[in-house]
Order: sequence, then C-alpha cells, then structure tokens
Amino acid sequence: MQSAIQTPPGFMAWKEIQSLVGSIKTRSLVARPTSIEQCLETLVYCRQNGMTICARGAGRGYGDLALNDGQALLDMSAMNRIIEFDEEAAQITVEAGMRIIDIYQAVHHRLLTLPASPTESHSSVAGAICANVNGKDAWRQGSFAHQVISLKLLLASGEILTIDRSHELFNAVVGGIGLLGIIVEATLQLKPIPSPYVEINRIPVPDVDALLETMARVELTYDAIVVWVDAYARGRRTGRAVIHTAKWLEINETESQRRDVLKAGYERLENHRQFGLALHERFGPILSLMLHAQRPMMNLFNRLYYAGGELLAATGRSSNTELFLRFAFEASFTVPPAHLVCGPRGYTVQLTFPRSGAREAIVELLGICQSSPCPPVTTILRAHKSDNCLISFSEDGYSLNFEFHPKKNSEAASREAVDRLIDATARRGGKIHLAKDQVLRPDQFYRVYPRYKDLLKIKRQLDPEGLFTSDLARRVGIDPVLNQQRPEKK
Repeated sequence: MQSAIQTPPGFMAWKEIQSLVGSIKTRSLVARPTSIEQCLETLVYCRQNGMTICARGAGRGYGDLALNDGQALLDMSAMNRIIEFDEEAAQITVEAGMRIIDIYQAVHHRLLTLPASPTESHSSVAGAICANVNGKDAWRQGSFAHQVISLKLLLASGEILTIDRSHELFNAVVGGIGLLGIIVEATLQLKPIPSPYVEINRIPVPDVDALLETMARVELTYDAIVVWVDAYARGRRTGRAVIHTAKWLEINETESQRRDVLKAGYERLENHRQFGLALHERFGPILSLMLHAQRPMMNLFNRLYYAGGELLAATGRSSNTELFLRFAFEASFTVPPAHLVCGPRGYTVQLTFPRSGAREAIVELLGICQSSPCPPVTTILRAHKSDNCLISFSEDGYSLNFEFHPKKNSEAASREAVDRLIDATARRGGKIHLAKDQVLRPDQFYRVYPRYKDLLKIKRQLDPEGLFTSDLARRVGIDPVLNQQRPEKK
C-alpha cells in the first residue's frame, strides 16, 4: 500500500471495503464527495500523492469492478440529487449516486418507469452506466445504454465533458467500467406506462426445446421476462425451466390512489429487505452448512420448484396481478443474498450467447455445470439485444447467470469447470458480464472483449497517466497493456 505524503481532506478516510458477494476484501482511501468541487479536490490529492482512483456508486457490483485495493475509492453515493425532471418529455437528470429505486419513487406514481433497471434496485445510476447493466426487459428495451440521453464526465485533467448519444465517446464511456473518467451526472429517458401493475404468468417448460419455443412466443407479447432454470436436470429434461412473464396492465386509479399503493409497495420492499438481512444474518451459517450437501439439496429444491410451477399451471393459478416493483425488485430482498449463496470462496458468472445456436449453447453450458463438483446454486436465463458499446455485455441472444458455491477441497476443480464455461462462451462469440465477474484472466478477457484495444486508445488520450483504474482492470490485464504501450518519460 502506498502511503500518502499529505493529510487527506476531511471527506476522505481509510476503510475496509468488500465485494457484494463478500469473497473479496480490500482496504482503500475512500472519498465521499458531496459536490463536483470535492471530486476535483480528490483528483488533485490523488495525483499529488501518486494514487489511482476508482469510482464507486452504491457498491452493488458482485465482483471487483468498483474496488481499488490500497488506492483511492471515490464513493459517489452522497451525490444523489435530482437535478431536473421533465415529465412531458419523460426525462430525468440526476447526479451520479442516485439509486434506481429513488428514481422510481420520484416518477412511478406519474405513470413513468425506467427501463433496463437491474434487480439490484439500490444500484446507482453511474454504476449502471459504467457496467451497462440490464433488466428483465432487456430484449425489448435494451441495456442501460439505450436509456442514457447524455452524461457529464469528469476527466483526469479536471475538465467536464458533456457527452450525448451522438458524441464519439458515448460508446466508450457507457459500459467502459469507469476507466475514462468519473460520471457526475446523467440524463435518462423514462417510459410511459398504463399503471404501476403488471400481470404475472408462470409457465413451466419441460426441456430446452420447449424453453426456446416458448421464449420466442412470449417475447412478442410480454414486457418483462425472467427464467428460472434447473441446472441439475439431465438427459431429455436438460433446460427444464419456469418462465416468469410480466405485462403492463391498464388500471384506472387517481394519482392519489397510486401514491398510496406505491408508498405501501416501497415500505413492503424495505421491510422485506430488513427482514431478509436479519434472517440471513441469523440463519446464514445454517445455509452454508446445508450447501455442503449442495448437489442433493439443490437437486431436490429444483424438482420441487418445477413441480410447484406445474401444479399452479394445472390448477389455473399460475397468473396474478401485482405491482411491477415486486416483480422487478423483490427477489433481491427475499432470496438469500449473494454472499450467502456463494460462500467465502464463491462467485457469480453471467454469460451471453447469440440466438443462433442458443440451443446448443444452453445444452453445452449446463452440461459443463453438471460436470463440476459444485454446480451452480441458482441459474437464471434472460433475453437480450445488442448495443454498440466497446465493452458491451449485451448480445442479440440470451444469458445464463450462475451463482457458484465452491467447497475448499474442490475449489480448483470448480474453477476448471468455470474456465470451460468461459471458453465455450468465447468460442460461440459470447460475452461475460463484468459487473458480476471476479474470475476472468487477461487471456480470457482479450478473447471475449477484443474491442478493449479501442477503449485503451481513447484512455491514453483522456487519461495518459492512468489515474482511473480498478482491481478488475488490473486483474484482466488492462493496466499492464496500458503501461507497456505508454511512452517512456524523458
């Protein structure tokens, strides 16, 4: 760790920071600015003391995207104000640390929603932009990149650039994992909705062919979709799943009625969050102990979950009406959090692959998982559409999100299976979502993101001293490449 030669400003202090999954623990000099002026002060201090900077929003990244061990973290969570709300144009301008759920609280009762909202509703806007996240509507509304109208980027030089969709830097900054500067403000496009309610349907499908056939149909008529997949089902049952769909409903309510209903909805989410945290804190060790018998336990759970979906469909109870808030966000509060599901050595991996060859990809990826000594605890499938960002996870196809809980005595074999997953994904022209990654090696990163060279070319122009970086950037080999190609100082 590099020691500072000056006393840091009062809004900076050394703190222990860990990833959302919890398996990565770091110590950083954390700055928590409340204004752009304090952001500038942080830049000056770090440059004078030879420290690098990593921007951090709400800390909802699963891996090391927003970690910077032994260096500085710029925690933007206190810069969380709405700057402007244009209801007629359905646009909102916010500071970098504004959380997704706070935007909903500001606009949802006005019959507006923010497409591409991730399940982690406490994610920050700047974090969502840097990671180019996606929601359960990704195949229809696209990734978060599609919702960004413009943003303001604080450069290493202290200059602030305004970048809109026509700007040459737009596709480098959005999804650019924070390497080019600090996003301090963003204007987002909202979407009108008929009501805050959606009709939910649960559709059990017995195998991969039925899964893809049903997905092709429901993608035409529904507004949001997420799929639970049984990663333990083999043979003719491979790809067995339950598809959860949502469609916006037309329900007549006054704004006052909507406010009351949504207020109760937000309170429910917060209560579930607090209850879930307390429950998981109390019974987390039991869950970890149970996961030592992971394969039989999860195999049984998956069988019961699928049978429950079949029973609901057979009895005509597979549909219901509920607030979109619940469909979109409640799962992140009620299911065990990632750090319990993944354990002290665990991690998540989310892989995309093209629609062409989707069947073969799903069968191969699930087969690799089943050959691992520790198959995934949970497996989720989503549909996506592509964008033009240089480091873009989005693909005109599907993704599988795995949560792995490797045991100490099988850690190496589990990682070998993950490497085979990554190799299969790269071979099929797919990607790995960096916001959920902590396992990619440089050679793997270069294969799935060949356009990283274009990003580095821009970085050398905007940040020639390499002020902005992260643990992820160092791990996947971006910093070493930058250093090797940087001209020597005379």
